[in-house]
Amino acid sequence: MTNFVYRTNTNQTADSKYDVLGHHMPARIFFFVTVEEVGKDGMLVRNTYTSISDPRLVELKLSPLGNMREAYPEKYGLWGKGGPETPASVVDHVLEYNKITSYASTSSIYPGGADRMAGKTIYVDIAKAKRAGAKLVTTDEIVQAIDEYAAKARSQDRRWANHIKQNVINLDKEVLIQPRPVVPGEGVFSQRGLAISLGIVKYARVVRVAGLAFTGYDLSVATGQSIHLKSIRPLEKEVIRQTGGWAGSWAGAAASARVGASVGAMVGIELGPGAVITGALGGIIFGAIGYFGGSMIANEIPDQ
Repeated sequence: MTNFVYRTNTNQTADSKYDVLGHHMPARIFFFVTVEEVGKDGMLVRNTYTSISDPRLVELKLSPLGNMREAYPEKYGLWGKGGPETPASVVDHVLEYNKITSYASTSSIYPGGADRMAGKTIYVDIAKAKRAGAKLVTTDEIVQAIDEYAAKARSQDRRWANHIKQNVINLDKEVLIQPRPVVPGEGVFSQRGLAISLGIVKYARVVRVAGLAFTGYDLSVATGQSIHLKSIRPLEKEVIRQTGGWAGSWAGAAASARVGASVGAMVGIELGPGAVITGALGGIIFGAIGYFGGSMIANEIPDQ
């Protein structure tokens, strides 16, 4: 490293000390923004209870936590009232033979939802729901289930089933979500929350921003090794070590998550003197490593 010379006043006092500030460590801050597109595969609309004191909700006699989940799915996530193991069928749910089921009713009419369903409007990101393991029962599948039930039902039950079927098709455009066991709150939006999210980064929802300062010395050593070996591996390993502390937590994130960085691609670039080291830190060329795991991953990468 470079040797620095400092000039400062001295005195005759024994053991006296004078603090000298060193030069700033050369470093460059990289900001990583993880974004996730909202509603890429569409949104479903659900009218839910306005509060835990809603008479319709009180009538169900759910647990206090169950009431909170029903009234505030944007915070607690979307759950089926009865949990994923509840045996009630699609027909039981849609015909309201059983109100405690594993399903949650939504509408594909975006953004208004089903007009005849009163309550607070929330929006469910279809892609997010599917990634969380939720099963969707489409309008056509609901109609098919009703038809199969009506074909064997008594005349009175058949009339009721046909009445509900017309509502499903013409009024509600109903789609059922079966959480397994929950669509997380980050995939469920209130009207205000959706408006805010759609206004960020051109229909992208910023879910995390991280800033990281790379240590100039370690990177310069690694870069020298990369240039000497004519291989990206030493530099790649050092970057992974330095990013491992924060990025390791993303290693298990959903496959759709994307990490953006500065211009360029680290993987497969041909190195030469001056190709990497520029500016105060070195201006590392970075951007094509998808997920990081810190030193453990770095140690698995050969130097050449």
